[in-house]
Amino acid sequence: MREISILAAIIVSAFVFGSVASAAVQAPPGPGAEKSIGTIGGTVFLDADANGVQDPGEWGMSGIAVHLLSATGERIATAETFSHACEGLYIFSGVLPGNYTVEVVPPEGYAFTVPGRGEPGDTASSVDPVSRTTSSINLTREIIRETDLAVRDAGLVPARG
Repeated sequence: MREISILAAIIVSAFVFGSVASAAVQAPPGPGAEKSIGTIGGTVFLDADANGVQDPGEWGMSGIAVHLLSATGERIATAETFSHACEGLYIFSGVLPGNYTVEVVPPEGYAFTVPGRGEPGDTASSVDPVSRTTSSINLTREIIRETDLAVRDAGLVPARG
């Protein structure tokens, strides 16, 4: 499953390189306790063929600022995409149940690729080019219990002009 492999890579990178943003300060559950906090993350990639999907040979982009926003648009946490192992990945840990979006800040000279393409399990852009935010993430207690990571990816292309 794609989410598990990404989560494993992110955890390894976080321990090695220390680049994980925390959205809440809450202790993880103890043994036998129900998991009550979630994780939101994804990949920011250079979409060389501008098809909205990360294809083989299209690498993650490092050093990209990514913000976790509340349902009201308030900035809750900021992360930067990894610049070493797992290049292009970002993660927000300790996220409480609620509605969120992720804002990606493209570097100068880049724009967003087309969103909403690809098949389930693909690394595909979900960022609206106008708002610079992903589709909404309704992080419910059920989703937190069932999955380790809510994923929102972003594809970038060189800006025209």
